[in-house]
Parts: sequence; C-alpha cells; structure tokens
Amino acid sequence: MSQNSPTAWKLLAGNGQFRWLLAGNTAMFFGFFSTLLLRSLLAWELTGDEMALAYINLVAALCMFASSLVAGVIIDRLERRRLIIIAQLVVVAAETTVLGLLLLDQLSFSALIISAVAASTAFPFIMPARTAMLVDAVGYGPLGRANALIGGGINIARMASPAALGFLIDASGFVLGYLLLLSLHTLSLGCTVVLRQYPAKGGSDHHFWQEFSGGFRYIASRSSLAMAIVFGLLPMLVVVPLQNLMVIFVDEIWDQGGTGLGIMMAAMGIGGLLGSLLTAQLKEASFVLPLGVSTVVLAVMLLVFAYTPSFLIAALLVVGIYGCSAVAQTLVGTACQMMTEDHVRGRVTTITMMSMSLSPLATLPLAFASKQLGAGWALTITAVLLASAALLIWWLSSAFRQIDSAAN
Repeated sequence: MSQNSPTAWKLLAGNGQFRWLLAGNTAMFFGFFSTLLLRSLLAWELTGDEMALAYINLVAALCMFASSLVAGVIIDRLERRRLIIIAQLVVVAAETTVLGLLLLDQLSFSALIISAVAASTAFPFIMPARTAMLVDAVGYGPLGRANALIGGGINIARMASPAALGFLIDASGFVLGYLLLLSLHTLSLGCTVVLRQYPAKGGSDHHFWQEFSGGFRYIASRSSLAMAIVFGLLPMLVVVPLQNLMVIFVDEIWDQGGTGLGIMMAAMGIGGLLGSLLTAQLKEASFVLPLGVSTVVLAVMLLVFAYTPSFLIAALLVVGIYGCSAVAQTLVGTACQMMTEDHVRGRVTTITMMSMSLSPLATLPLAFASKQLGAGWALTITAVLLASAALLIWWLSSAFRQIDSAAN
C-alpha cells in the first residue's frame, strides 16, 4: 500500500469501475451466503434427514474445488467480464429452476442436488475473475484499500444475509426467499454488465494442462509469493474450524445455547468487517509487520478466549480474533496481487483460494482434541501452534521478510 494512494472514500467516489466491481461482488456474496442457508433448509424440508445436509454441502464443496482447479487457466485466457457474465447466468438459471419447481410443488432432493452442482461449479469463476480485474480497475497504489473494501462487503454479507433471509423465510416461506436470492444474483449480474471489458493479457499457445501446472511453477519460482500464500493459510486454519465448532465451545465453556451461538456468529461478522475497514485505513507501505503482528495477536486472543469466564468478554475477543484474521487475509490478498503478473493472475488467485479451501480440514483435529482434552486445552494447543508457526516463519524465512520489497 502506498502512502500516496487515495483514501477509501476517495477511491469509492472517484472510480466508477471499482464501485461497480464492489457492488457486484457484495451482491454476489449476499446471494452466495443466502444460497448456503436456503439450500440446507430446503434439503432438510424435503428429506428430514441430517445426512442430506451433509451430502448436499459435500457435493457443493467438491464441485467448487474441482472447478477451481481449471478456473484460473480459463480466467487467464478469456475476456474476464464476459466470463463472469456467463458464470452468473449459470447461477441465475440454476436458482430460477429451483424457484420454478417450488412454485409447481415439484421440487425434489435430486433436483436440488443438480442445482447445487451447477451453481457451485460456476462460483469459482466469478470471484477470482473479479480479483484479476482489480489491478486494471484501480492500479497498484489503491489496491490494498480496494481489497479491504471488498473484504468489508463480504463480511457484511456474511453477517447480514443469513439473519435477514431466515426471518423472511419464517415470515413468508421459501418462495419469497428464492425471489430475494434471485434478485441479489440479478443485481450482481447487472453490475457486471455495465463494466468495461477486461481482456486477459499475455495469452499463451501452451496446452491447457501446461498452463495449469505453470501456475504452480510460477508460485514455486517466486519464494516470497509462495510464503505469503503459506502464511495466509495459518489464521484460516484456526478461524474456519473455530467457526465450525463454535457451538461446542459456547455450550461447553459458557453454557449459552442457541442464543449464545447467534451472538458469537454476529461477533465473527462484526470482527471481519472492522478488520477490513481497519486495513483500508492503513498507511504503512508494509505487509510483513502487520501480517506477523495480526497473526500473533490472534493467537494470544484465542488463548485468552479459551479461559475467559465471561461470555461477554469472550464475544468481544471473537470480534478481535476475526478482525485480526480479516487484516491478515486482506494483506495477503493484496501482496499476492502485487507480486503477480497479469498473464498468470487468474491462476495465482484460484490457487490461493484452493489453499484456503483446505482450512476446513483442520476442523477434524480440533474436534478430536476438544473431545479428548476439552475445549480449553484444544484451543490452548491451537493458539500455541499458531503463534509458534507465525514467529518461526517470520524469524527463519528470508523469503517472508522480503515480501515488502517483492510487492512494492
């Protein structure tokens, strides 16, 4: 981030392309998080089977991961605005089909699975393509603030959309919920249509799989870029499992039940939003120091969280934990974009997202440790491992310490 870059609000006021990118991305994530809730509720309504929830979410996750494997190469080959429009049309068509079957009272679980496959396959083309367009839209100077504002929009969507949609479904049913969902995706599509074209640069005559492996070789040949991706994974290996298992900690440590879980989920969203807004105001032309500090502070707050007797204080710590995570992820995203050439930007972005998709796997050891040792000890071990890994990388890896020079 450059000290001469415009403030976040000047960036919003003075760059129409960025406003449309931000609005389209925020609307898309409102729709995305709404889809996750609606899909699970409908699966339960149709089957009454807990395993149906596992199946449909597993299918969606596998489709997103498989699509991510090839999306980066396609993003680097095709004009990006058109690619996003095509992907969003697939999502709209999939959700419109579900709405039509709902209206006809013909919706089945198999039809819901097919819709999930189509939409989940399309999503990995949308966010990375928008990310690949961001440098052209705003330039390198305001890139950190642009990423922070986009992260803020995502956290607002994560915080607000499930609650609003849940209230709407309880009041008016699934049909109105799907109409809202389609409105959000259509709004995102409209924001994309008004953008100018963003052609891919530096096209290659190589075969598809050569370009696919070329993305990994590109990262491996740039040690600072590789270390930024690795370091960015550290907080995700904590905050994603913590979110997935929060119900256990809320019940075992504070005995707060469903209301307490709702408060903690809201605290996560608030923390993510505040962290994104804080990053947007940073003036330091540095990534290494705030990356290291935010990750170590996250570990310390997690350790305090594990032994705090007050639920209110614990909720405030969750705000801080997820705020630190948002700071780290925004800085990593910005640094990776600044270290990446445009002709490979789509592949690097999708590879980064693929690495983040590994973070739910850490839920298993954390759940096992919580069952065997108790929630407090499980979080203690997690916090110590996170702080140790961050400090060791910071101390031992010259490639990590050189991120600033590589990105500026």
